[in-house]
Amino acid sequence: MAGVPDHPARDAGWNEPEYEVIGGGLVDDQPRAGQPGPGSEPPRGAVVKDAAGDAWRDARKSFSSWLFWLSCCSGVAFAGGTAAGLVAWVLRNGWIENAMPEATFVVMAAFLGLPAAMLGIVWGYRHIHESLLVMLLAGSLRGLALSLLALPVLLVVGISSGGPLALAVAAVVVVVLEVALFGLMGAGSRACFATTVPGVALATVLAAFFCAGNVALTVLLLPGTTDLATASVPVNVERDDAGGITAYECVGSLHQVEVAHTERVAWLAASHPALLLASFGGEFVPPDNNVAWVLSGLQFAADGPSREVPCLGGVSSDGLTPPVPVALSGFAVQAAVAALVAVGGRRLGLRRLRA
Repeated sequence: MAGVPDHPARDAGWNEPEYEVIGGGLVDDQPRAGQPGPGSEPPRGAVVKDAAGDAWRDARKSFSSWLFWLSCCSGVAFAGGTAAGLVAWVLRNGWIENAMPEATFVVMAAFLGLPAAMLGIVWGYRHIHESLLVMLLAGSLRGLALSLLALPVLLVVGISSGGPLALAVAAVVVVVLEVALFGLMGAGSRACFATTVPGVALATVLAAFFCAGNVALTVLLLPGTTDLATASVPVNVERDDAGGITAYECVGSLHQVEVAHTERVAWLAASHPALLLASFGGEFVPPDNNVAWVLSGLQFAADGPSREVPCLGGVSSDGLTPPVPVALSGFAVQAAVAALVAVGGRRLGLRRLRA
């Protein structure tokens, strides 16, 4: 046949077609080292870098809006005004002494968690993204803007009243985390539904529960935690600067006492933004400070009846398990709900796209 070369010798490759390599070796189509090939994932550092860039571009849209800064100023004003009004009302009723000028500073720092949560869920609802990491980083940047705006006000109030300034630093950390976590809740609420009204309803329910409902539910459940237990007599009692019992030994026979197992429900109230900030800030305040007992109140409840009634079951302080920081429990509850809503909303959105 014309055009087909003859192969008189039947060697091993006589029936292989003849061809010429296209490009003559000038085209390099082999994957280079470090270059992702087909089906391979990009390096983790590149993913984080891209997510950080997307988060900055998303947050920059908020920073260029006057409504964003007005919302931040309104949140700081809400915390300061509520703190001043609450302290004035408590002083008028004689519940605290006038010798606590730092009370306004402490209450304002704690109440900053409320606008951080509410603004975070609104910003998250309005700025939804396909990547959870981008939404988390963008929410953190918005929370940083809110905290940096509140920090000078906190420092002025703290310096003028002589309050523990370390509490202002704790407030900055908690505000950033609250805006980020509640931002995931808001974005997840929007992604769960195809229409706006159900998403707004879910976001409202979440905000109402964490900002008020969890405390109300804790108060309702507290009477059910009262129970009878056995205790003996504590000896060799050691106390800290605030008067709390730190170590003791148990002697004598056991007798019946009535105790309240507040540790069963304290974790629920710990997810409240204001109580969470106060509990976290209590770690930065010296125990002998005038307001230390206020900040550590929820931690006492989380530690259970052993705070008030030592030697329960005849067990000394050496046999007790170390207490879990109540602020860690509050963050864990918020993070679990945020992850559940955000991941669930993303899956529902993908299911709608496939349908």
